[in-house]
Amino acid sequence: MRLDDLAVRLVAVEAKLASLTGVIANGDAPTNYDDLDARLSVVETTVDHLIAEKTQEHIETIVLASADAGTVAIDAVIALSPSAYVPEAATIVADVIAEQQANDAVTDMQVADIIAAAVSAVITAEPEVVTDPVAIIQAITDAVAEVPAPAPEVAQMAADAVADIIATVTGVEEVSAEVHASIVEAVAVQADPALDNIEHRLDAVEAKVDGLLGK
Repeated sequence: MRLDDLAVRLVAVEAKLASLTGVIANGDAPTNYDDLDARLSVVETTVDHLIAEKTQEHIETIVLASADAGTVAIDAVIALSPSAYVPEAATIVADVIAEQQANDAVTDMQVADIIAAAVSAVITAEPEVVTDPVAIIQAITDAVAEVPAPAPEVAQMAADAVADIIATVTGVEEVSAEVHASIVEAVAVQADPALDNIEHRLDAVEAKVDGLLGK
């Protein structure tokens, strides 16, 4: 039966995930549609989480590593992107990653956070967004606006770095004055103190939970 075949495949995937996460897998195959659907939903959520975590690790390495440090393979990053199977979009993502790897390591963490947000917006966007200049500019500026504003003395550096990323994504030599102004505005968005406090507390508890899990 088709349900039985899918159940066997699901159990195999669960076993692979168990080896990655250290969680004990349920070796019993689901016997009905509802159980199959529920367990597949858990697998999908877990995979999405692992991909997001690995993507963030790659982005941090790309932004913070020096150009000659032999950082993450571009193909490894693209494989985690929704653009992986759309050649036009995958090429754009690859160009952004290559550009960052060719740059000097970012030493100011405020600037690094903003660059990472912009790069992440490109890598994690759907391919139809990546290939649409208006949509990808909006996605990048929205992502940058979510990052706490950097100190005034490095704000211009951060805005220029984001402008370079947008120029690469959209295939232009230099972004327009209008786009640059929107980048500067996004970079300068002030943080929400209440959400900053929540994020700080969440960072702390995440670190503790990871420590308990042996990560």
